[in-house]
Amino acid sequence: MSCPLFYLSEGCTPDTRADPGLDKAPSPGAAGAAPTSPASGRGTQAGASAHLLDRLDPDQRAAAERVEGPLLIVAGPGSGKTRTLTHRIAHLIAEHGAAPDSCLAITFTRRAAAEMRERLEALLPGAAARMPIHTFHSLGLALLREHGEAAGLHRDFRVAGEAERAALLQDVLEVSRTRAERLLRAISRVKRTGALAELDLAEALARYDEALALRNWIDFDDLVGRSIAALEGDPGLVALTRDRFRHVSVDEFQDVDDSQVRLLSLLVPSGGNLCVIGDPDQAIYGFRGADASCFDRFHRDHPGAAVIRLRRNYRSTGTIVTAASRFIGADGRTEPAAEIVRAMQDRISVHAAASDKAEAEFVVAEIEALLGGHSFFSIDSGRSDGRSDDQLGFGDIAVLYRTDAQAEAVAEALGRGGMPFKKSSLAPLAEDPAVQALLAALESEAEEGPLPQQLQRAAEALRRDGADPASTTAALQRLALIASRQDSDDRTAFLAAVALATEADFWDPRADRVSLLTLHAAKGLEFPVVFILGLEDGVLPLRFGEADPAATAEERRLFYVGMTRAMDRLFLCRARERRWRGGTVRLEVSPFLGEIEAELLAHRRPDPAPRRPAERQLSLF
Repeated sequence: MSCPLFYLSEGCTPDTRADPGLDKAPSPGAAGAAPTSPASGRGTQAGASAHLLDRLDPDQRAAAERVEGPLLIVAGPGSGKTRTLTHRIAHLIAEHGAAPDSCLAITFTRRAAAEMRERLEALLPGAAARMPIHTFHSLGLALLREHGEAAGLHRDFRVAGEAERAALLQDVLEVSRTRAERLLRAISRVKRTGALAELDLAEALARYDEALALRNWIDFDDLVGRSIAALEGDPGLVALTRDRFRHVSVDEFQDVDDSQVRLLSLLVPSGGNLCVIGDPDQAIYGFRGADASCFDRFHRDHPGAAVIRLRRNYRSTGTIVTAASRFIGADGRTEPAAEIVRAMQDRISVHAAASDKAEAEFVVAEIEALLGGHSFFSIDSGRSDGRSDDQLGFGDIAVLYRTDAQAEAVAEALGRGGMPFKKSSLAPLAEDPAVQALLAALESEAEEGPLPQQLQRAAEALRRDGADPASTTAALQRLALIASRQDSDDRTAFLAAVALATEADFWDPRADRVSLLTLHAAKGLEFPVVFILGLEDGVLPLRFGEADPAATAEERRLFYVGMTRAMDRLFLCRARERRWRGGTVRLEVSPFLGEIEAELLAHRRPDPAPRRPAERQLSLF
């Protein structure tokens, strides 16, 4: 399939890895759903569009039908956010004659973009392939590939990886690797927010950008920043882009930073056809420069914009919805955060373990009990009776934690128990050592044949040189998947796509494996069973030194996001002792646990306190 370059970055082919069941919404006859009625009969597409809107609940339908002017949709967890947005776009095309290539959709992850394309393909077969569906950064890349000269770029520019940029800054400033990485994080925040607080950072930024320019490199944040520069410097390009994209939709609006809001203001004039959807209670990327005040700015930029709220939670049991809503609403708000659709069911389980290892063993034992025993060993050992009424699989279970380091104990316990699992994070794919090695080997390969074949030859060369076969194969699978989505065998475009990818992009909902995820990486997903670990003060909420009110508020929203990933069962776990920051520490229970009503919790019998070693060894004789 051939698509214009501008539409390529997230692929023109639907990603079959995406799970169309994510972000559940009502089926015909479900509570809160509008009754199904016959199609209106304006032709096949029009009739199908009307029928699909009839399957939305009243609030979803009101949002989908409003297709002119600025629109803000406030959508809580499990309210059918993606369903509403994709139905709105399909309705816009089928009922209002909008050209598919004029409907720009922007979201925050490649995984979400792939899911959106797959859903639209199901609603309007053939139309989704012509739609520009992007992340903000892939949109910036597409803009710069077409109009890079307006931003002062040479046509063959390259997006540098994080390791390359750290090495570059280390060399230019003659600083340690640790100092270079710290400076890169500060530089990234400056480029996202425009706030330059330190004078010495200004010099570092200037020398860093100069060194990038000498190599014809740009960094990840430049994809948006340079696009803004190109548009602001060329009114004709602004007019061209606005004419191209008559309707713009933005998912996960609460995650936008200042530079992304500026880009949107250039793409859509005040009062234009801009639809944004999000939830201020799920704003969890403040460390990246995201600011939930973007909702207030939206109203300033688009006075009189319509606002529609999706409050029904179709995902979680009434127990989980009640607990999560009251927890996030503890700031004194008067309106409910969500409306209950599903019945009240099992209480939320709370377990206090003796240590982080015991916490992990508790998770394994509970998984075995939930699954009815996945092995003869678990049955013979008495850890499970071999019966399960829930028909759960490993893929229905997620273990969430605040920091990536917490995954180690869980992975060890699952491995000892013979349970399949997959660990995912938001770490850039290009920072994986095996991926770096394969990309380096690719540079030595001739650009002959399809890109997947070039990668295969590079992998074979690595294995001949003694590289670990398993890690090389894993890297090859990921890079080959990215290559298969490219419209050509152009290495520059391929390397740019790799630079935009994260480990979480390769999470596969079809795989029957327990998912190990940071709370940030779990956003946008849902699972029948969720364990949240580390409910200790200092871990969740995470804190360095004195508590900061803004940081604590974001930690509160992050815990809320974790709670609302659970559909049927939620387990909250803590450890009395934990390996933490280079030592073993005893931490107090998280204050978050105390803010959940006691009648919604079921406290499991706590593990015995860890035994202290005797001061001297007693003689046995």
